[in-house]
Parts: sequence; structure tokens; C-alpha cells
Amino acid sequence: MNQTPAPLAPLSADALLTPEAVTADSLAFPGLQIEERRTFGGLLVAQALVGASSTVHQRPAHSLHLLFLTPGAARQQTTVKVERLRDGQRFSARQVQLLQSGKTLASGLVSFHQGDEGPSHQVQMPDAPDPDTLEDQRDLRRRNAELRDKPARLFIAEELLDSRPVELPLDRTQGVEGRRFHWFKTRQMLAGGPILHQAMIAFASDMGMVHVGLRVHHQLGDSRAIDAASLDHAIWFHQPARADEWLLQVQRSSVTGNGRGWSRSFIFSRSGILVATVAQEFLARNVK
Repeated sequence: MNQTPAPLAPLSADALLTPEAVTADSLAFPGLQIEERRTFGGLLVAQALVGASSTVHQRPAHSLHLLFLTPGAARQQTTVKVERLRDGQRFSARQVQLLQSGKTLASGLVSFHQGDEGPSHQVQMPDAPDPDTLEDQRDLRRRNAELRDKPARLFIAEELLDSRPVELPLDRTQGVEGRRFHWFKTRQMLAGGPILHQAMIAFASDMGMVHVGLRVHHQLGDSRAIDAASLDHAIWFHQPARADEWLLQVQRSSVTGNGRGWSRSFIFSRSGILVATVAQEFLARNVK
């Protein structure tokens, strides 16, 4: 008997990250109404966070570590299975698996902490152009497509986020390091609560993390074709923030080699509060 395909969600954060409960520890997220072949890695990160959070009461996530195992299909439903590893007095831990048609796309760990009093310090947010003076990346892509007389491609990240990057020159003070600023916020005000805001910050944290590493080699004059993809992703949440207000991601890429690269970033609120820290390893090998 032919199985009825799962319905596709409209392109909004509230719709994409509002899953259907399958069991107490399993959730189903809809596919996308978009002609994007692969599932965006940031969407898997966000779905893992929402799935794990659904099993924890009144404790926000403070860290997530996700290993990408195989590409997903953007238009297919994704199931998140959660294993409850621990519920302590102050911390909870969950293991997550993200699957499509029985195939594991990603696996990871999410930790939750209700917060405690303790010492406090943070790095200062660097000076960056005001986001209101920058162009929306989606608008730039559409204009370039019009100049080439071609239709503009739709990307889920750009449809959900007003994304305004600033490409920076290489930092050569200690070796060579790629640098990039990335202002972002959701295009729509979010109707959901703190979990949805955390999830959309996690979603956005994947944008440009491979790009900032590969761009180093373009800036150095290396024009070889590169096979690239995210391998794993980690995010640590330091302070609560709204994803529908401007946030600045300060991205740096410190190394590539042996067919892999590594990038990191700080995410600041517009007022300079350090909201989250991100790290990602990515595939970066020559196309054969």
C-alpha cells in the first residue's frame, strides 16, 4: 500500500519547529516547501534542540553537540528520538537521534541547566557596521540573479532569517585566520516561547561557518574546487536572547588541513551581551 506523504510546512519558524508528537520521547517535524535538495544543517540543530527540550521541564539548554552522519532530504519529514540520560537537581541531559525513513542523519547530546549564582565576565563585542546600513543577503542574491537573467534560488536559512553578512580581510597577526561578521534576526516576530528563540539562534549559528573557512583560500588566490559540508556543530548558550531582534555573529576560521576545517563564533545581542559561543568542524577536500 502506498504511504501518504507527510504534509509540508509553510516557510515560517513557528511552523517548521512545531512538531507532531509520535510518542512521549519521539517527535516528527514536517518537510519543507522549498526546492532545496539537502536539509540545512542548522535546521537539524534546531530540531534536535526542540526535540530534547520537549522532555525537560523549566530548564533551558546550555549546550548542544551534534554530529552530522549523512545528508537529509529537505522535503522529507524528520523524526527526532530522545533518550533521557539524566535528570539531576540542577542539570538534565538528553541524547537525540534525527532520522528520515529509518536512516540516522545526526546524533547528539543536549544538556540543560536552570542556572546558578557565580562569577561573571565576558569578551567585548567588536565594533561592527550597524545592520540597518547593510543589505539583506536574500535581496542581494535576487538582484544578482536578475542581472544574470536567471531565477533566484531559495534557501531555507535566507527565507527564515534576515541575514546581513560583512566580509572582512584576513587576520595575519598570528598566521592566517578568516574573519566575518553576520547580523541576523528572524523575518517574522516569533509567537513561541524561549525554546523557539533558542532554537532559531541555534538554526542561525550554522550560517556561514563553512564559508568563512573556505573564503580564506579564495582570498589567498586558491581557486580549486572544494567539496564542503558541516561535520559536527556545537553551541553553548550563555544568556537568554530573542531571535527576532538583531544578533551579531562574529565568525573566525583558524585552520584547514587533511580535508577538514574548523570555525568558531561568538553571538552577541545588539547591546553587546554575549549570548552564545559556537564551534564547527567541516569537510574541505579537493574535488577529484
